[in-house]
Amino acid sequence: MVIRTRLVVIAATAAMALGPAGCVSLKRTPEARFFVLRSLVEPPEAPVRPSPTGLVGLLPVRLPGHLERPQLVTWAGPGELRIDEYLRWAEPIDAGVARTLAENLDALLPAHPVIRSPWPAAVTPSCRVRVDLRVFGLQENGEVRLEGRWVLLPGKGERPLAHRSTSLRRGPLPAGPGGVDASLGVEAMSALLADLAKEIAGAVEALPAEPD
Repeated sequence: MVIRTRLVVIAATAAMALGPAGCVSLKRTPEARFFVLRSLVEPPEAPVRPSPTGLVGLLPVRLPGHLERPQLVTWAGPGELRIDEYLRWAEPIDAGVARTLAENLDALLPAHPVIRSPWPAAVTPSCRVRVDLRVFGLQENGEVRLEGRWVLLPGKGERPLAHRSTSLRRGPLPAGPGGVDASLGVEAMSALLADLAKEIAGAVEALPAEPD
């Protein structure tokens, strides 16, 4: 009798653990999506790279602090950010921006091999590129924007050889019931980095052969 009573208690406890419906919820939680920025500039068709005329060094790209997180950050309104835990970068965004920008510049400047900081102490680039971005990403109106400033510096010293403020846009992007799909936003961000690289490459090519 005691054993039977214990079995009844155990069965009742198990039923309570399963919940009011007597079953375990099989609802699937959302799966994280991971994104990377990519180079969109095609390398020249020439089979042989021209003789190098000087290295171009890309310094670390500076981004606003609110972008430096694993999640994608978009603007929901003035002064309001939207951060989705299930939309993530596959690499730190500052590293992704620097990598993509360097790949674009390398394709646009076949005579100027591009190296990323830090480079060996024995190497002195003919010029260095510094990029500071204050806006980069999807905005509340569906546009993707890149705003900031870039500077060309000599291999040594801090006197600018060229500099420019930049403001680039793509979109507005098409939106569905849930808003703009993250993949479209990331692709537009890659396109803006290609546009930025074209600006910088033009300035590099306009420099004197041996800048002071």
